[in-house]
Amino acid sequence: MLSDVARRVRAPEITPPTAHDPHELGGYEIRGRLGQGGMGMVYLGATRSGRLLAIKVIHPERTDEREFRARFRREVSAATRVRNRHTAAVVDFDVDAPRPWLATEHVPGPTLAQAIAELGSLPEAAVRELVTGLAEALGAIHREGLVHRDVKPANVLLGPDGPVLIDMGIVSDSNATSLTTTGMQPGTPQFMSPEQARGEAVTTASDVWSLGAVAHLAAAGTPPFGTGSLATLTYRIVHEQPDVGALPPGLRGLVGACLAKDPAARPATSAVLASLADPPYAEPVGTGLEGPGLPDLPDEQTVLRTRTTPSDAATAPDRTETPAPSGRARRKVLIGLVAAGLVLAGGGGAAALVHFLAPGDTPAGATTPQAEVSTSAEPSREPSPSPTSKKPKKKPSATPESSPVATPGGEQDGTSATEQDAAPAQFRPGAVAIPAQVQVGQEIVAEVTGWTPQPADTTCLWSIGGEERDNLGSCAYTVALDDVGKAVQVRLTATRSGYADAAALSNATATVPQPSVPKPSCSITLRPGEEHVGWLAHCGIEQDPNVTYTWTWVDIDSGETITQEGEAGYTVGPSMWIRGSHKGNRVTVTVAAQRAGYRSAEFSTTSTMPDEYVPAG
Repeated sequence: MLSDVARRVRAPEITPPTAHDPHELGGYEIRGRLGQGGMGMVYLGATRSGRLLAIKVIHPERTDEREFRARFRREVSAATRVRNRHTAAVVDFDVDAPRPWLATEHVPGPTLAQAIAELGSLPEAAVRELVTGLAEALGAIHREGLVHRDVKPANVLLGPDGPVLIDMGIVSDSNATSLTTTGMQPGTPQFMSPEQARGEAVTTASDVWSLGAVAHLAAAGTPPFGTGSLATLTYRIVHEQPDVGALPPGLRGLVGACLAKDPAARPATSAVLASLADPPYAEPVGTGLEGPGLPDLPDEQTVLRTRTTPSDAATAPDRTETPAPSGRARRKVLIGLVAAGLVLAGGGGAAALVHFLAPGDTPAGATTPQAEVSTSAEPSREPSPSPTSKKPKKKPSATPESSPVATPGGEQDGTSATEQDAAPAQFRPGAVAIPAQVQVGQEIVAEVTGWTPQPADTTCLWSIGGEERDNLGSCAYTVALDDVGKAVQVRLTATRSGYADAAALSNATATVPQPSVPKPSCSITLRPGEEHVGWLAHCGIEQDPNVTYTWTWVDIDSGETITQEGEAGYTVGPSMWIRGSHKGNRVTVTVAAQRAGYRSAEFSTTSTMPDEYVPAG
């Protein structure tokens, strides 16, 4: 399995931080370097509790580049929207820092690129586990309306719980325009889809193509279009067909379908998962193809919406005719990739049959044009019954039952069109904002901006220093003394009738500073007393009952600390009896204010005693 592969690869090297590296970021200790790229450095960080993090920081020379800041902000936004066990969870971030940074959970393990470099091709079972995990990750990304655009072995970590897809650095909204320079294609050449290589707009289907390329490399040890210059690879990817003959037979149909030139002909991630849930077969059922290679895919694919009926022409309902592919596409067809499970199984286990037959075309061995859909949990290995086979007949209904329909390049849920129409709408999340600077005792409120539509209600889960804090779902939080030295962040979940719940992560505050006790202030007043006593000096302040105050009186000319020793009923405090022996000298009082967990404060003032004593009255 994949975990066995990871154990056979040398542990990733973590280099010690250099003198030029920060000692901490956002309150997290920096313990070493995990790697670096053109965009930034990735450090190994740790929370105060010892939890390890991967902290990505933009290079200093890039911080003034608006495009890189926008790209990094997009990466953070995407990473916080996607939550899946095969993506790295976001712990903290600060996109407005002088050097913006993003902290995610640390995934111990080598990259897929490192594993293939050391071990070569992987066992088929490991490849199936790999593709399953990556398809789950991409499905989560696609459901958020995002496209990863850089699925490659270097961005796949082989963690203890399976593969983890990382680096949302060039992820984009599936409906957004690119932030790249004109003529530049984001991505890695060997794993770029044909449309990506041509510099065209990409959809979720582009990620599926890259997934197929990664699967080919993992299973065969070589990329599907070999190696070479950018121009050579681009030409092959756009114009040539991949040779899947080096792949295990059970993976050829799936990988070949993922690598289809036409984005609309590629399976959705849900269909990939359905395929991998089935046992592997030597060849896709009913292809009618010779040899291990995958033929050219047709210009159009026909999705037959059928219901489960006997193969009896007399009782079979009419099927919907579709335009026939012409020319070479009609002669070279990929029929019924049912065994590879390239269409997601729907309710009750029924699977839609995807093939590319023109009206009147019949695959070898077929006896009727009626497509039969298996209702078993696994595809049948038995041949289809002949028209004369005795099977119970099902009375046709007036309205044909719906079958799951594959949405090329998109997600698919196996529901009928009516059920899909009734599915909840999706929020288009905006931002969740809290103040960047906060103080102990301050109430902060999470605010939503730019959401479409505006949420009707919100609940919040607060995170203090990476640890969740139960606040009964309230989106208001009062910063506590225990929060000192930690950053505050909140995950907000929005709700509205008719819409699926949506969640987004706020910015992180700066580290909560230690509070200070308010500095006291007073002035010395003197009141003459009896001759043997001197003066009553007073330095009064408005006292906080939570703060402890102490007064110290000193004759700075004689160096003597003045006390009330021998004077019953008086202690050192805001009032002090100063004997006549201190006449003409300067007396200073120092007031110290202290409170547990707070920085202490101190205040001093000086007054000169009169040269001559003047008794009261």
